Amino acid sequence: MVIVIALLVFATIVCTALAVVTRKGKTDTLVSRLETFKEGGAGASQMKAPEAEEGAFKEKRSYSEVRVLSKFFGSMKGSDKVAAMLEQSGVPLRVGEYYMIRWVAAFFFFLAPLVFGLNLFDIGIGIVTGIVGYWLPSQWLGGKRKKRMDRIVAQLVDLLGMVSNSLKSGYGLMQSFEFASKQLPDPLGFEIRRMLRESTLGMSAEQALFALGQRLQSSDLDMVLTAINVQRAVGGNLAEILDKVAHTMRERDRIKGEISTLTAQQKMTGIVIGLLPLFMFGIFMVLNPAYMSLLFNTTTGRLLLVSAVFLEVMGYFSIKRIMAIEV
Repeated sequence: MVIVIALLVFATIVCTALAVVTRKGKTDTLVSRLETFKEGGAGASQMKAPEAEEGAFKEKRSYSEVRVLSKFFGSMKGSDKVAAMLEQSGVPLRVGEYYMIRWVAAFFFFLAPLVFGLNLFDIGIGIVTGIVGYWLPSQWLGGKRKKRMDRIVAQLVDLLGMVSNSLKSGYGLMQSFEFASKQLPDPLGFEIRRMLRESTLGMSAEQALFALGQRLQSSDLDMVLTAINVQRAVGGNLAEILDKVAHTMRERDRIKGEISTLTAQQKMTGIVIGLLPLFMFGIFMVLNPAYMSLLFNTTTGRLLLVSAVFLEVMGYFSIKRIMAIEV
């Protein structure tokens, strides 16, 4: 009966966490930046067409190899956002497979504390660890996405230089992107080739660029696409505009490098302080296991152990928040 109650409580917690995670996100950055161009004839027509194309693309997306599961995950509000996250991180998983990994991880993390017993305290710890297990894959995916997006942002300056030089040589915009896609390595080269393939298969240049911005959701790429859309709406020298954007991005990267150099010592201090308790815990476990076993065999010891882990996690996020300087 205790196990059944624990499983029901665990299922309730997982469903609640899933509902919170899959809530509808905010309006996309690119649409909000181009909001001013929706008013008027040319700007409105350029924005409506990409939105219609994006809706048609979403209807054809498969969320699982099983048709029933694909419909189930497709009906969830956060499925499109999760699918976009998987594409941005370059992880070859579908939404259904990703959620199955999260649920399995949550289940095993929930069962881990029950090895020590089936009392209410262990069940409570199991619920907490189950939530952590459900949360860890999303953190891993976020890390993969950040690394890939950082690589894409680092390649944007080279892309702008190639496109600008091609425009100065007399090439068109899409021809310039095609030339750059052959020179750039992945992941940005792959994304540009995908954008060109979509434009070849029937999408207009505006729709293909809009889909690229929606797929990557990068503020730096949004700045580039905004410059291109402004030039298409009001005219101007696009090559000169891209050169100025590239100069702005290079200066910002330089400032980020200086900030990273100045905060390197503080980051290393945080790492040492965070790992020191784990290092001492391992030493005492080797020297006197009976003394350290009180942390696992007594209720007070377990409470202290849980409190220590909680404080370690809070300290990690506090230092990470302090070191996160926006440029």
